[in-house]
Formats: sequence, structure tokens, C-alpha cells
Amino acid sequence: MSFHAGSLIFSGMASLALGVVSFWQGRSKLPNISLALTSLAVACWCLAQAAGDLVPAKAEVLFWTRVNIGAAFFIPTFYLAFILSLLDRLDRGRVLLGLAALTSFIFLILDFTPFMVADVAPLGGHRYWAVYSPGYLLFALFLAVVFVYGVYKLVQAYRSSTGQRRNQILYVILASGIGILGGATNFAPIFNFNFPALAHLAMPVYLVLTVYAIIRHQLLDIRVVFKRGLVYSILTALFTGLYLLLIFVFKEFFQVVTGWNSALAAAVVVLVLALVFEPLRARLQEAADRIFFRQKYDYQKALQDLSSAAVSIFDEAELKSRVIQTIKSALQVSSVSLLGEESDAVGFELSLPLSCRGRYLGSLNLGPKLSGEMYSEEEIGLLSALANQVAVALENAGLYRQVLQSEKLTTIGTLAAGLAHEIKNPLASIKGLTQILPENLNDPEFINKYKEIVPRQLDRINSILETLLRLGRPQKYAVGEVDLTKILTDLVKLFENQCRKQNIQLTIEVPEDLKVEGNAEALMQVFMNLVMNAVEAMTKGGKLGMWARRCEEGIEVRITDSGAGISPENVKRIFDPFFTTKEGGAGMGLAVTYRVVKEHQGEIEVESNKGTTFKVWLSTRPRA
Repeated sequence: MSFHAGSLIFSGMASLALGVVSFWQGRSKLPNISLALTSLAVACWCLAQAAGDLVPAKAEVLFWTRVNIGAAFFIPTFYLAFILSLLDRLDRGRVLLGLAALTSFIFLILDFTPFMVADVAPLGGHRYWAVYSPGYLLFALFLAVVFVYGVYKLVQAYRSSTGQRRNQILYVILASGIGILGGATNFAPIFNFNFPALAHLAMPVYLVLTVYAIIRHQLLDIRVVFKRGLVYSILTALFTGLYLLLIFVFKEFFQVVTGWNSALAAAVVVLVLALVFEPLRARLQEAADRIFFRQKYDYQKALQDLSSAAVSIFDEAELKSRVIQTIKSALQVSSVSLLGEESDAVGFELSLPLSCRGRYLGSLNLGPKLSGEMYSEEEIGLLSALANQVAVALENAGLYRQVLQSEKLTTIGTLAAGLAHEIKNPLASIKGLTQILPENLNDPEFINKYKEIVPRQLDRINSILETLLRLGRPQKYAVGEVDLTKILTDLVKLFENQCRKQNIQLTIEVPEDLKVEGNAEALMQVFMNLVMNAVEAMTKGGKLGMWARRCEEGIEVRITDSGAGISPENVKRIFDPFFTTKEGGAGMGLAVTYRVVKEHQGEIEVESNKGTTFKVWLSTRPRA
């Protein structure tokens, strides 16, 4: 048996098996039935050709040639039926399909006449090949028209479809292209081209791809197939070259020195190649992604970076916004949402659950891509990993809110206790004077004392309440460019006389033209509070320093004194409302200072050992 005959038998049996699989997987579906009929026609065509190769007599060869051509007449009709049913156009294409079937039957009737096949003769390197008549050329035209029409309809459907459906149609287009190009080689001998007939090899490939496309619900992204094929093709070529090179080196050099035989050398080479295969494959995969799939490489990096950053975002609104914007930008998705109810996750092309510690938190839902392409296995894998990280981040954000709420309640308790303490003394004074007021209405001295004390104590209460309101409510400042150099130099002039009286050595090192974004009045209050605290901490003299310097995207200011310092336990509470170590102090100055700095998107910290240093960092960028 020749190789040609053997390959025909194999292709025929494979086509028959694929037809059975297609029919078995969808006996009630028209695409499956029509594809099964196409497979049957291809099987008969291949097996009849094989029979013609095996029989010795020319007359028998002619008989089997007409049989295989008779089966071929129905391939375009069944192909058209498959395309129309796959694209749900069978109702609108019934007339066209009927004409195709009629044409196939007419050709079949003419098959056993000289009008279709006149004879068989040695052609194109074959022992016998059909000598075609004008009727067969009409069949070739019919075949070409049907296949071109089918591919045209597939391309139309591909452009208007999305996701998995788009990928399915792409598989059928690819399969059709392989089948058509392979089938065209069977016409080479007619024109005396010495080119091998490959139709019997191409048609089973067409059927494999098509059957896979219609019976699988989740098709492998064809881009992934291409990418993996590219990588493994490069690997095959590279390893073949390395193998030959290493075998040559062993044979020419090491075998002479070591006396190893060729079999041992080959074993060593195979072992070396096996060890380097996986690392080399990974590097080649990354290189292929960078060169040939740059967009895919970019979105992979974007999603991986987002997965790493998500768990450190504690604001739920910021997290959701960043996830949505990153996915939209990286994958070019029409819509992305994070939903909290399982029933809401409908109407999306891809929905991934958000679960943490066995608790359902919602779902990450993606609409179709703007390109219409499906989500590949790689993309779904990356998005699933991202969904897990987002679920953890949402859980952390919820815990963070609970901590903030707990801290807020603690702060409210502290404020209430401090407020009660601060108001209690002036209220006691007012109460005492009010209780004895009826007995002293005619005492001018008492009345004057009453008029003096009560308003002063009420002003004190009012001042405490106003400060508390400023602390608890964010201020709306008129924001603009602030000359920080002028503020700090003005403060020096303001405290210069007092420092001289208290024997405090004042040092200032502030560069010219320091500008920040903020409110000049509020920032003046910040540094005035810090300088005033420093001066009050050095009743017996000392050193007061004020330094400023430019740093990355901001300005750092340090206020340093050589006073007694602050104990470690008090440093932790220094910015708490109503906390003070000064007799008669309200404990609100540093709390307000801290709030103002934060409202300017800055930072403030304190260091105290021998003396105290306050560091304030302010941004030079415009506030968002």
C-alpha cells in the first residue's frame, strides 16, 4: 500500500469518526447534523480515492474515481447548510440551499458520463488521475462560489459578534480556509502542475477545528493557540539546533578526550536540554509576549500591579474606582462594575465572585470588550486572581471602617470629658454668683464684680465651643499660593522681643521664595502655635531654632526648642484634644494645628528628648 492510499484511508476514517462525534453531540441541532453529513461526504470521497489507488485495473480506477467525485459533489451543499444553520440564516437561505442541492444532484446524474470525467490517465506524478471534461470545470466553479459565499457570511457574522460566539466563528473561518486551500491542490494536475494533492489531508483538519468549535462551550482563545504555537515552534527549532551543535561538539572534541561513545553523549545532551527547557520556555514566552503581544503584556502587568496594590487601599470608594478604571483601560472593556448582590450579576459577559473567608461580598462584572473579542483563559485567570485580592481589600476596608468608628467613639468620649472639665469651672463661677445675686442686688460692688466675671466666663465657654467646632468640622479655606518664607520671617519679628526678654537665642534658616499651596491665615496660626509652645517651654532661657528646606514635592519646616522636652507617654497624646501639661491650658492648640496641617494634605510629627522638635511637611503641588 502506498503512502498516498494509506493517508486517504486514515483521513476517511477520521472524517467518519468526526461525523459520528458531531452527530452524537447534537442530534437535534442543525449545525451538528449538517456537519455530520459533510464529514460523511468527505469520508466517502477519501475512501473511494483510496480504493482507486489500490485496484490494479484502469477500468476499476475510473469507477472509483467517479464514486469519489460523486461524493465530492455534495461537500459544498452540506458545507453551505452548515454555515447557514450555524449563523441562524437557514430560513432566509432555503432557496439558495435548495439550488445548491439541485446542482449537486444534477452533477451526480452526469457523474457516470464522459461529460464529467472522460477518462483516467497518469497526471501530476499520479499512477492514474481523472481526465476532466467541461462538466467538472462547472463543478469547480460551483465549489468556489459556495465556499466564497460561505466564508463571506462567516466574516460578516464575525464582525457583528462578540465574545465566545466571535471566537467560535473565527475557528470556523480558519477551518474553512484550511479546507479551501487544501482542496484547491486537487485541481493542480488538471493544469499539469506537479504539486501534491493535499485535500485529503486538509479536510480532516477542517473537520477537527469545526467539530471542536461547535461542540465545545468554552473554546480556547485562538490567539492563545497561535501564541503557544509560536513559542513551541521557536523552542523546537532552537532545541534542534542546540542538539545538533552539542552532539557535534561531543563527537569532535569530548569523545576524543573522554572516550565516551555517541549514545552516552546523546544521553548527556538530552539531560542538559531537559534541565534548561522550562526556564528557557518561560523566558521565550515573556519575550514573545513583549514583541508579538505587546498589548497583552501591558494589560497583564497592569492587572498584576493592581492586584498587588489593592490590599493596601483602605478606602472602599477609591478601591472600586481604581479597579473599574484599570480594567476598562487595560482590557478595553465597555463596562465594569462591582456589585454587592448575587442576583445583580446578570447581563454581563463575565462575572467573577468576590469571596473572602467563605463570605460572599459581591461580584466583579465585566461587559463585552470594545473589540468584540472573547475573554481568554489567561485574562480570566488574571481577573480571578484580581477578584480574590479585591475581596480581601474590601474586607480590610470594612475592618478599617470599624476601627475608625471605634476611634471616633473614643475621641467623642475624650472630647466630652474634656469639654465637661473645661466648662465646669466657669459654670461653677457663674452658678455661685447667680445663687447669691438676689441677696446682693443693692450692693454696687457685687454688681460690678458680677458684670465683670460672668461675661468673661461666658466668653471662655464660647471660645472653647468655637475651638471644638473648628476641630470637629473641616474648614473651607480660600486656597492659593502662600509665601511660606514671609510667614516664618514675620513670626520671628513677632516673637523677637519676647525671646530677648526670656533670654532665648533665636536662630532662623529659611531659603528665599518658599511657596506652598494653602491658606496663609491658617498656616500662620499653625506655626504661631508651635513657636508659642516652644517659647513657653523655655521660661529660663534656651535656644529656639526655625529651619526650612525644599524636599521632594514639598517643603519641610522644623521648629526646635531646648526646653525640658515631653515624656514618651505624653508624646503619644500630644495632638489629642484637651490634652495639656500646662497649668491653665485648654489643650486645643496642637489639636487644631494637627487638623489644619492635615487639611492642607500635609504631615506633622514631634520628636522629644533633650528639647522638642516639631516637623511639618507641606505640599507644593496644587490640591486636588
